[in-house]
Amino acid sequence: MKNYRLLLIIILVSCSFYSSSYQALQIQEAETSAEDISPVLKPAFLVLNLEEGQDLILSSYRDPALKKDVLAFFEDITGSLDIAEIILTNACFYDISPALAFSLAAEESSFITTAINRNQNNTIDRGLFQLNSASFPKLTLEDFFNPATNAQYGLAHLRWCLNTAGTEVSGLAMYNAGATRVGSVGTPKSTLDYVSRILRRQRSYEERFIAEYVRIAEERKTQAELDKRNSQFSFTLLTTLGRR
Repeated sequence: MKNYRLLLIIILVSCSFYSSSYQALQIQEAETSAEDISPVLKPAFLVLNLEEGQDLILSSYRDPALKKDVLAFFEDITGSLDIAEIILTNACFYDISPALAFSLAAEESSFITTAINRNQNNTIDRGLFQLNSASFPKLTLEDFFNPATNAQYGLAHLRWCLNTAGTEVSGLAMYNAGATRVGSVGTPKSTLDYVSRILRRQRSYEERFIAEYVRIAEERKTQAELDKRNSQFSFTLLTTLGRR
């Protein structure tokens, strides 16, 4: 199938979207690139060129112009810039949707790095991504409670689950119940509920990010218009004074 480039252009108009302050979001699919957009329009829009199937949040994080905005968005969710950066760094490295990675961490530990859960089989889940003591026997207590180490192993394991299972639903089920249990005796209802909560939260994060993306676009459009007016005023003033 021929790959199309998705050119996402935020167009700001005066209209309301539900009860929020959303502006209109137009997604135009075309075989084009940012270079095809008029230089006059570029300052007024946030433009990302996405390959088919690419994640908007991940692509925004990889864009130097938007990276700080993505960090700020997830800092607000986690309550910690360090935790936001740790999860985003590993999500980027393992090519995992940030909304999924943060949703998983929220479900597992509520972003509490010292979280502990004792299981009926006498194993213990610890840390940000609740790594299981039996699944990660080589990790020390310090490793389990180190958010950077925990996130690295947790998201590496999630990447393996996603690759092995082939879908987010099955991958999350494997992360929760284990590959053997899911494959041999089926998925328990508690795991299905677990997966449902994560996917619902993931969608919520994605919707909130789009709203934030639009807000940033509006601010930059306003600033671009202000800079243009100031530039025109300065030119007029210099011309009046006989300077060019």
